[in-house]
Amino acid sequence: MTVDLPAPYLLLVALLVIGVLGLVLRWAFATDEKRDYGLLREVAKVPSRTAARFVEDRLRGAGIRATTVPSADGDGLRILVFPADEKTAIAALLDD
Repeated sequence: MTVDLPAPYLLLVALLVIGVLGLVLRWAFATDEKRDYGLLREVAKVPSRTAARFVEDRLRGAGIRATTVPSADGDGLRILVFPADEKTAIAALLDD
């Protein structure tokens, strides 16, 4: 069974479908104010690039890979590690 609709109706249906898809995609890919870095966990927040390098070097010495990113508020930098390394990283940073 086929339904033959006039061209203006087909155009209207096509535009409606595209509009609904556009709204769904906009909702799905909307960004929050807080940046998401996937599985990475924050273990330190530092005020400067020099402090970030110091923390990264300390973590590297403990065998932990770290990533530095700007904080969401733009005030300082965040040091991120993988969840499996989180406890070890915190212990390495707190160890005197």
